[in-house]
Amino acid sequence: MKSIILTRLQICFTRRLVLVLTAVLCFLAPADLCADYYAAKNGQTPVGPYTSWVTAASSIQDAVNAAPTNGVVWVGAGRYTVPTNAVYYTSTNVVYIYKPLTLRSSNGVPASTIIDGEGKYRGICWSYATTTTNQFLLDGLAISNCVATNAGGGIVFPYPVSGSWTVTVQNCIISDNTALCTTSSAYAAGGGMYVYSVAGFGVTISNCVIRNNFATNSMTGTMSQAGGIYLYTYGNKLITGCIIEKNRSGAYGGGMYLLSAYNMMVENSVVRSNRCEHGDNNTSGGGMHLSSGIVTVRNCLICNNYGSYSGGGIYKFASVATPENYGLLTVLNCTIASNTASYGSALYVRRADRLSIANSIIYSNVVGVVSIYPHYFTNNWINQVEITNGVNGVGNITNGVDPRFINSAAQDYHFTDSSPCFNAGTNQDWMYNSSDLDGRKRIRYGSVDMGAYETLKDATIYRFK
Repeated sequence: MKSIILTRLQICFTRRLVLVLTAVLCFLAPADLCADYYAAKNGQTPVGPYTSWVTAASSIQDAVNAAPTNGVVWVGAGRYTVPTNAVYYTSTNVVYIYKPLTLRSSNGVPASTIIDGEGKYRGICWSYATTTTNQFLLDGLAISNCVATNAGGGIVFPYPVSGSWTVTVQNCIISDNTALCTTSSAYAAGGGMYVYSVAGFGVTISNCVIRNNFATNSMTGTMSQAGGIYLYTYGNKLITGCIIEKNRSGAYGGGMYLLSAYNMMVENSVVRSNRCEHGDNNTSGGGMHLSSGIVTVRNCLICNNYGSYSGGGIYKFASVATPENYGLLTVLNCTIASNTASYGSALYVRRADRLSIANSIIYSNVVGVVSIYPHYFTNNWINQVEITNGVNGVGNITNGVDPRFINSAAQDYHFTDSSPCFNAGTNQDWMYNSSDLDGRKRIRYGSVDMGAYETLKDATIYRFK
């Protein structure tokens, strides 16, 4: 009994010592050790430097200004509009961030924590022009109803002087934003989000909804890129677990425009009902416009997108300057269905080093299906084409078999138990620790299914030890 009492006393003493030391350290070095700052709409009394909910800033900008480099700004539920000390950077911004920082909602529910541009202002501008390996992180907020001149209606990471940055945007809703250009000589880009850098800039966008954003040039109509996401960087890019839908642009990439000299991955995502709206030969990539780099599109549903000229679902392009580095496009376990374009309604490839499509369903796209240009050159720009385990209804990649979707008219692209796509794919190493687009185990009955979804048979028996 004495030993137990002593142990409890020791624990109590240790806890008190930790609390005292923490308080002393915070007093001595608040910038490094107590880097949490707060903004709220709860009727609190704001007192700088806003290091508690009781004294939280009433605007996000005030908390950002007070936070140190690499600090964390917590944002309470509420709607945040342009503050009196708003910063202008190509447009007026609800929040302007000029240091590596984490901006995070307090409850993780983006629909309740909203940055609202009131139809007049940009949501967030992150600008930092010093070489750094620090990270910008945006987590759990909604950025909505924002408008900006030329670039990044919702969020912009503008061209830096130098830097090796990483950007992560996760668990966010980016919706109903507009990038607007009003001159005939410039492009509007990134209605939802815009990132531009020639440095080693890594970008990750995960578990986000990118919806109903618009990039438009009000003078020409056609000179606009990426209704949803515009990423023009020379670092690696990853888009994972996202829904990208109902975004619009005039020229390139209704859903997204991605350019990189490095690796790009779009995985476990839904890209649907995005549009390139104008009918000239500059409209390409209704769902996604991919330029240069090594690109993998994996475990995705790409459906009901519209590119009026080419690449209704996916458009892949590379510069003619260095044909040996056109890059690789790999499409794995995707369902590409019901897309529309004049050429290559599912997929249009204009110059690439290698095209590989495996375990994918390409079905019910309007015309052209998969187009490769220029395919008539003696020294074919496409050095290697591999299309395996494909199912297509028009234009026939292989045998034109109906995949038997449950209800494609309702955009339900799971397939029935009688589908020929069941267990018809080829297993690959990446599948064994992965899941399908529904989050289900990828290889369930010995062989992988084709497309983005695995079939779960009725009366499946599991044993637990």
